Amino acid sequence: MKNRRYDYDVLRVCSMLGVIYLHVAAGALRSLNYPVLWNFSNFFACLSTPAVPLFFMMSGALLLKEEKTADLGQLFRRRIPKVLVPLLTFSAVTLLYSVVRGNAAGALTSLSRLLNTPVSVPYWFLYALIPMYLISPMLKKMADGLTDSHWNYMMALWVVFTLGLYTIRTFVPAEYELIFTDHWTLNLNMIGGYLGYFLLGAYLEQWEKLPPRKILAGIIAVMLAVSVLGTRWDTYDKMMYSDRFTNYLTLFTFLLSAAIFLLCKSYLRKKEKRGRLLPLLSGLSFTVYLIHPLAIGVGEKLWTVIFGTLGPGTVLQQVGFYAAITVVCILAAVFLSSIPGVCYLFTGQSYASACKSCNVKALLKKSS
Repeated sequence: MKNRRYDYDVLRVCSMLGVIYLHVAAGALRSLNYPVLWNFSNFFACLSTPAVPLFFMMSGALLLKEEKTADLGQLFRRRIPKVLVPLLTFSAVTLLYSVVRGNAAGALTSLSRLLNTPVSVPYWFLYALIPMYLISPMLKKMADGLTDSHWNYMMALWVVFTLGLYTIRTFVPAEYELIFTDHWTLNLNMIGGYLGYFLLGAYLEQWEKLPPRKILAGIIAVMLAVSVLGTRWDTYDKMMYSDRFTNYLTLFTFLLSAAIFLLCKSYLRKKEKRGRLLPLLSGLSFTVYLIHPLAIGVGEKLWTVIFGTLGPGTVLQQVGFYAAITVVCILAAVFLSSIPGVCYLFTGQSYASACKSCNVKALLKKSS
């Protein structure tokens, strides 16, 4: 519990809630039959878009600041297993669920492709994060030796050659796309471009003098408006959902995510933790992330059986479904964190560590 970062706890919980919403709202965003629900979903999906970039950014900020990150023994004894073991555990549960539903052939196919393809789409995040962990010892050594000018240069390369080219390429007519497409031997994407967010977190973490809060709030408001209105215009123009304004590798999402990160840091970095709920939810965020695809899948099946429709068709129904999924995921995570022999398999935390902040014992213990 000591040395907790209040701003990171807040960002982690908000990102967790945002990721759940993105996948709950996915069906509504791909149907234009319910305009009110679509517009509601579009706004909150755009607001939730920075969730994944922020997870990458917090990982980079914390790892590249910690001295132990350079230790290869620490990497393979602790860091990688904490992510890989829960991923494999939940992948196994997902495959078992597929078998129980009568899709044994599909489960076997998914198992055979596990190294290449996650068993659940949202798990792609971990397929990107684990390689970052693998090279984090070298990144740590590199980061420790970088001057401010080298940091600026490295981030500029990513912003120009990954985010910039990608954003421009999505807006120009098809016949001009090749002008803004770099040759594969010159590709600076760095693990699909997401490593840039990992490094961005470490880069922004070093900033002591932050931009004025009004400027950051203005950037957030403008980028959110661009994303919401742009997605609405593009989707209705093509009559199919478009992520041209909300893709993680656009300049819009980059600016929105960076501004949220800095604004949260500006307001909360020196704030002391209070209460148990925020540390609890923060400590459970990784497990909730792993649980939520399965919970949504089961929830949608139950919805179809009970109500006879493929999913929520009104704002109130979607909010209720989202709240139910979120509560179920949190309660399941608390439960799994509270079983000594199971805790590590599903959470990546030792039972002793979970008892400090994120299981039933942590909730019931008296304040010291």
